[in-house]
Amino acid sequence: MKFNKTICGGAAALAFAVSGAAEAYTLITCNGNNIRWSGTSATMRASDIGFPSGSSWRSALGNSISLVNQNPSAFDYGIVYGDTSVGFNNGQNEIWWSNGFGAPAIANWWMNCNTGRFTEVDIRFDNTVAYTTSNSKSVLWPYGGGSRPFRTTAIHELGHGVGLSHTANTYSVMGQDWDHIHANGSTARAYFGEDASSGAVALYGGNPGNVQDLGVSQWRRTGASGEYSTHDRTRIRTSGGGWVSSSTVNGEPRYNVNKGQQYLVEFSYENNGESYQTTEVGYFISTNDYISTGDRRIGGRNGMGLGRNTVFTFQAPVTIPADLVSGQTYWLGVIIDEDSTLSEVTETNNRTYISIRVN
Repeated sequence: MKFNKTICGGAAALAFAVSGAAEAYTLITCNGNNIRWSGTSATMRASDIGFPSGSSWRSALGNSISLVNQNPSAFDYGIVYGDTSVGFNNGQNEIWWSNGFGAPAIANWWMNCNTGRFTEVDIRFDNTVAYTTSNSKSVLWPYGGGSRPFRTTAIHELGHGVGLSHTANTYSVMGQDWDHIHANGSTARAYFGEDASSGAVALYGGNPGNVQDLGVSQWRRTGASGEYSTHDRTRIRTSGGGWVSSSTVNGEPRYNVNKGQQYLVEFSYENNGESYQTTEVGYFISTNDYISTGDRRIGGRNGMGLGRNTVFTFQAPVTIPADLVSGQTYWLGVIIDEDSTLSEVTETNNRTYISIRVN
């Protein structure tokens, strides 16, 4: 997901850069200024041809805008549909489809380096890419399907329009976006995430309301590819520290475990909200990949503290029940805010899983 930039209102010698804060997020900067909008909102205008009324593409774009707007900063996007004349540097922020620019999608922006303010942001999607608007895991790249999730890419490009640059040093939608995703059951959901949310708050301050959200993911950072963080699935270790063997079933890893044995199960925990939270986490065994409090609880952790500014990927000890059926597949699930004491902007990212086969 490339980006281009055009510097306006400054001398030719002005430098463009990205800067990393003590946190992982990176911001667009120019001449020492963090680039942002002059206010706390921006309106995007969607092409009538690429996002026509009644289409799944318009619905998915609107949903992507809504997911970005769940961020805990004061910034929000507006969206207007039916734009019939899109183009660069025309005083409007626009979204359309094109091809031949060498990336799945690209954000172009214009800014004034002297004031540190955007003047226009345009986003294009490559219409030759195998995008899908479906949330079904079975069709998505991260789960062995043949299509790139449109919403994750849209959120990434909209993140540039907030003022965020690429992130390489944490699990982030501003890194490799297509596997920055949350799953429970048959559905996988795109989201803005902790890292991007922290960057938005750094630029615009906190939301005047009470915007809170905790989440847990089956994905983690594995390294970097240039400016982008790379991601892979979370794992299971033995109590002695070795990684448990796995095989791929229906596009997902399934770990081979022994009954009655303790393991360290790995997930990524995020605070996507405004303030520090102390929460309860429960671990469950399920006979399917939809995790709920109706499943069998096998352990938990009380009083886990989560601050914003860090994605916490760590392993917690759980013991596989001795009465499970040998040779059967189960799902080892996790629920954050297990007792539902926190009022959140979404509850859909509180539960996820790792598949296991019991020996």
